[in-house]
Amino acid sequence: MSIFNNNLNTFGLDLSDRTIKVAQLRRNGDKLKLAGYNREEIPEGIIMNGEIKKGDELAKIIKKTVSESKPRPISAKFVVYSIPETKGFIRVIRLPEVKKENMVREIAEKSEQFFPISIKDSYFDWQVLLQETKNKEVEVLVAAAPQEIIDSYSKVFKKAGLEPVAAEIESIAIARSLINQRQSSRPVLIIDLGKDRTSFIIFKKPVIQFTASIPICGNEFNKAIAKEFSVSTDEAEKIKLECGLNRQKRSSRAYKAMLPSLVELVKYISKLLDYYQEHFSPEFYSEIQGESLELKKSSRLAEKDSFPISKVIVCGGEAKIPGMDFYLSLQIKKEIERGNPWVNIISSDSDEIPPISREDSLVFVTVLGLAMREVGEH
Repeated sequence: MSIFNNNLNTFGLDLSDRTIKVAQLRRNGDKLKLAGYNREEIPEGIIMNGEIKKGDELAKIIKKTVSESKPRPISAKFVVYSIPETKGFIRVIRLPEVKKENMVREIAEKSEQFFPISIKDSYFDWQVLLQETKNKEVEVLVAAAPQEIIDSYSKVFKKAGLEPVAAEIESIAIARSLINQRQSSRPVLIIDLGKDRTSFIIFKKPVIQFTASIPICGNEFNKAIAKEFSVSTDEAEKIKLECGLNRQKRSSRAYKAMLPSLVELVKYISKLLDYYQEHFSPEFYSEIQGESLELKKSSRLAEKDSFPISKVIVCGGEAKIPGMDFYLSLQIKKEIERGNPWVNIISSDSDEIPPISREDSLVFVTVLGLAMREVGEH
């Protein structure tokens, strides 16, 4: 099954442990229009840690979500779906230049060194990024996911009357959705603040450089608030979105309850930024690309300043928490931008109003990225 581009007339479907989101884009002349979208909750226990536990129940939910999409039901039967970030793996690898007929074998053998799963028990796909004649090397983006996971998802989609044509790791869809096609080559950090986990994506044109996930998430915030206020987690969710990170009066209790998790989140972001600066500096690139010794000996400070993260984009449902972007900006000392999944759908000079509000769009980032594949945008 392809993990990269596939130009069939399909729609996007994004599954997590507790929600399903669908979206279909159609081309109208030189513009894209949202033909249908929907979001539904998934009862606890149907999907756990990205693994489907109750396929028949999930198939019914998928059917309902697709048929009740707005402004009209999604009619397409071909689906591009997301693979949870914790179940899929992405890596840019470098190979000696090889004959085309030997490429698959070489990529599989090299990938075994980097992925924590067996390639022979996985579906994997690849895309050549760069071919260097001078060094006789090829740079390849490789994506892989366990066959067992992909097969279980495909089985459920077929039960729902759909035909799966491509599986895509979440981070690829998110980057497609949020990174402007005219984006400079400076690297960008995307923070996807979800209910089940927080994911980090470092993108440097034209590809993702690094991904990671941690369990600090909306559920953790909700549990802390529920304990502080002695309420249910559903009520805690309402308090979280009402109070946000406001430190005044009643709101300060919610902020203090979430603070330990927020501190850990900031620590991880800081470590991630340091890691990127250390391992993806021009000095690092000169070593793997065989640049001159003079370049390697140039000012280390100047090199470090050449590849800083140019901006940080936040998305996901937890990015809707009032004050979250401001808090993170203060803590990591970088400007935070809320994700805009319409950046490659609605032109910047258009006065068109997005069919989903900017606030609600934060939870549709991944599925809109999947839907963009349908129309061959990337």
